[in-house]
Amino acid sequence: MSYKHYTRGPIQLFALPGTEDYVKNIAQWLAKNFLKEISDKKSEIIEYLYMNKDEEEILEKYTGKLEDFLADFLIGNFTYYSHKNGAIEISINTSARCKDIYVFHTFSETDIIDNNGNPCHLNLADQEVLLYNTLDAFLESKANQVAVFEMNLGQARSDRPKGRGACNLRTFFRNLTANRADHFFIYQIHSSKSLIGLDNTRTTYDNLRGQSILKKYILHKYIKTMEYFKNVVQKEWLFSSVDAGGKEFAARFAKSLGTPLLVVDKRRNPETNLIEEISILQPETLSLNDKIIYIADDMIDSGKSIASVCRKYKEFGVKEINIIAFYGIFSPPAEEILNQLRKEGALNKIIVTDLISHNKDFLKRNPYIEIVDTTYTTSRIIMRTNMGSSLEKYFLPLNAEEYLKNKVEPLIVEKSG
Repeated sequence: MSYKHYTRGPIQLFALPGTEDYVKNIAQWLAKNFLKEISDKKSEIIEYLYMNKDEEEILEKYTGKLEDFLADFLIGNFTYYSHKNGAIEISINTSARCKDIYVFHTFSETDIIDNNGNPCHLNLADQEVLLYNTLDAFLESKANQVAVFEMNLGQARSDRPKGRGACNLRTFFRNLTANRADHFFIYQIHSSKSLIGLDNTRTTYDNLRGQSILKKYILHKYIKTMEYFKNVVQKEWLFSSVDAGGKEFAARFAKSLGTPLLVVDKRRNPETNLIEEISILQPETLSLNDKIIYIADDMIDSGKSIASVCRKYKEFGVKEINIIAFYGIFSPPAEEILNQLRKEGALNKIIVTDLISHNKDFLKRNPYIEIVDTTYTTSRIIMRTNMGSSLEKYFLPLNAEEYLKNKVEPLIVEKSG
């Protein structure tokens, strides 16, 4: 066993502030995969992961589960240095030489502890600068490849310059390339047109489809059988956009699950930008009474826009109103707005992914919010990228009927047996 297992060098994960728990879960999945490839012999693990003498000695003395050791081994470490002027620098503590590096980053506010044990709060601008500093540090590390996995691209909402004005997203992409990022990964960017700003002759990118992860979650948890799929989902379920701009996102759910699509059209006051009228575009023969609605969008932020849509569907006599979104930001006053919808009977549940983390207290207060794990899929993407395998399957639409027959129902039979 040698480097032939890694076309881009051994994998090393690095978690920037706010992504630590997510990266730990990915490392755990990768460790399980590695142990399938090799035996539990420490000698083979040493060769497979290309360990140096110091790392060999640590492994030889280790008495815990090998899976846990491998998961810890795959994660590199940083030290943060804060200055009186507010600047924060970063130092890489783990050797990255000849490795395939994956840096995880998020545009979410968080807190860190610096080298002197002092707490530091990072705002979104701090997080951006810290990413650039990290990429700069890797320039000196002799890494084989450096990829950025963006978990929450805050700049995606500022993707169109006005006149001669600046464009935050375009600036962000230019800085990635300037700091020699070799690869950029993101799930479900707000507008695929935004990626035009990335120079893919120097930084390749993958905009991964997120809907399939959400669809699989629904199929496993709520649909489960072909009988339910045919008799309930395709007769009683409907998918809706939150506005005309979100039609394409919602349409992919409706097409995959074979349900009607509803498109919400909002008329706003041109001076105040407030919604004056909401109309639902639907087939003439379709009644909404006693139906189950899933309002699908790429993200839910403050909840103000989606609240008016939920109330509109409540007026039409819909039996159950759900929200499914890839990114759950939940900026204030989202919690207040959503809980009010619950009291009014205009909201049943919300399904979002784990790409934006929320503390346990928030989720405990709002048990109707369900979190979908994406770490397994991310770990597979990393493995396939590292081995030079195709990622085509992560861009293809999901055939719900085929997935039910081949993936979901066999698991039910296996558990019942």
